[in-house]
Amino acid sequence: MNNIFVEDHVVPQLFTSAIEAYEVLNKNHKGKDQDKLETFGLLWGYSIQAKGNQPSKIIATMATIETSAKRHTNWVEPDYDSLRMKKEFFERYWPNIELVGSFHSHPYDSLTTVNSIKGWRASPDDCIFFPHFHKKISPDQESMAHLIVTITKLEKKGTAWPNRLATNDEWGKGYVLSADRRKIWLRAYGSELDNDNDEYTFTDDIYLDIPSLERRFE
Repeated sequence: MNNIFVEDHVVPQLFTSAIEAYEVLNKNHKGKDQDKLETFGLLWGYSIQAKGNQPSKIIATMATIETSAKRHTNWVEPDYDSLRMKKEFFERYWPNIELVGSFHSHPYDSLTTVNSIKGWRASPDDCIFFPHFHKKISPDQESMAHLIVTITKLEKKGTAWPNRLATNDEWGKGYVLSADRRKIWLRAYGSELDNDNDEYTFTDDIYLDIPSLERRFE
């Protein structure tokens, strides 16, 4: 199992980048205004090896947004030269942290659509992309974390405490919350290096923990 921890100050970066791409008009190369776009970014932090009864952990302490990524309402395509540049830059000047994963957003027009197709989950393309990203950018890394931030508008303004995703097969893998006229889901996945077969694989065997979204003491 991949245990993924996201530190508190990373969460606003994830949410605001998804909200901006969803709500703020962006003028594309054809001069057309667009909103409800996907966005893409990188997760930085460190990994902890398994010790005794404690499983291995991925700790995300920082997120950066890929401004060079090509964005669309149904997909986002990062620039791999940009990804490599950032990774090399961090390795040289901040060797105390490393690239530990990626995040991207899923924008939807309505809550009905999200619920009907479970839009917070990884798409078939995501399941292929995560191992591909792992192999191309961090081939020596044993495991990586991948977060999906899903966002849609609400008809009525309101706020709801963050809760774990409710279904049995997803509990511990994500959160859902409401903020003003927005509903936001955060779902985690992983990719792993299979040393025996020298392959990179997608995994849903993860546990996501974000302290700022947990009411630990009530």
